[in-house]
Amino acid sequence: MEVRHRRWIWILPLLLLSLLLTVLSCAPAQVGPRAWIDWPPQGFETSVGTTVTLIAHAYAEEGVAEIQLAVDRQAYRVVAPDQAGERFVELSADWLADEPGIYLLSVTTFDVNGQSSNPANVTVSVTGEGPQLIVTPGPGATAPPTIPTPEEPIATLVPTEAPPAPTATPLPPRIASFEVNRSQITAGECVRFSWRIDGSPTAIYFDGDGVSSPDSRERCPTGTRDFELRAEGPSGVDAQSITVVVIEPSPVPDTQGPPAPSLVSPTGDAEQSCGAVTLRWSGVTDPSGIKTYYVKVEKVTGTFKSGAWTTTNTQFTIPAVWLECGQGYEWAVRAEDGASNLGPWSSWGSFSVTLG
Repeated sequence: MEVRHRRWIWILPLLLLSLLLTVLSCAPAQVGPRAWIDWPPQGFETSVGTTVTLIAHAYAEEGVAEIQLAVDRQAYRVVAPDQAGERFVELSADWLADEPGIYLLSVTTFDVNGQSSNPANVTVSVTGEGPQLIVTPGPGATAPPTIPTPEEPIATLVPTEAPPAPTATPLPPRIASFEVNRSQITAGECVRFSWRIDGSPTAIYFDGDGVSSPDSRERCPTGTRDFELRAEGPSGVDAQSITVVVIEPSPVPDTQGPPAPSLVSPTGDAEQSCGAVTLRWSGVTDPSGIKTYYVKVEKVTGTFKSGAWTTTNTQFTIPAVWLECGQGYEWAVRAEDGASNLGPWSSWGSFSVTLG
């Protein structure tokens, strides 16, 4: 009995080890299409009317057929890869909210066999005021009454008693009409004035120059100013002026994104100490200024992993907690100007992190 008891002491651990190996061999592996969102991060805040650029990736072992972007679970855009059957695809899509609220952005991958991934989701908070509702009267409605504006009094000639024939007095000059074809122009444009004068003028002046009646003149003002018409005679003087408003031309809108930044370090698989790694690149310029830089980093050895950040500087330090020692990484940078135009991504830089 003592010998048999000792035999069970070493047989029982072997049975338990065999049972554990059987359970582990049956654990399911992650298969099927996958999708993940690199930008914006969860809980990202923006304002009404501001474009948000969504950056995501899709993977399918059998090949990616299409990627679906949904907003609040409603299809917003469907994108197919440039080459059918690609296994790894990057998606960049612009989305703009015209009303405040909290929105759910989802990305789903479909492979060539019709199988779909679990949606990758982020929520985005949009602040600001939405468009105002303009109410127009429906059929049969009565429009509000128009409030009349007082009309300027029309000058009338008060007849005078005719003097004795031998000493008749000439009629005073009167500006019957004085007009300009445009009262507001852009700097560099010209306008034409025209007029007619009644009565008995002995001298007529427009903008200081002697003229006749009826007549017209062209002027090309460089700034807002008044133009005077003056008629003189022995029986009186009549004068009127017209203001021409000159506005500066609107600046040409900036629709061109900034150039791609040049990477400085680390590149060429340079080894970095195990810990935080600082990425550096050359800054770029743009007529609208540079608002921000987008940085993306991808782990290229072991299990795939990607991250995205923004900065206003020309360098960014990857937190040590995000990196894994003994692994390789790639990184790239792009710029966004003050007019919200995105530039192209830089070339890829690479580095590796030592084991310690």
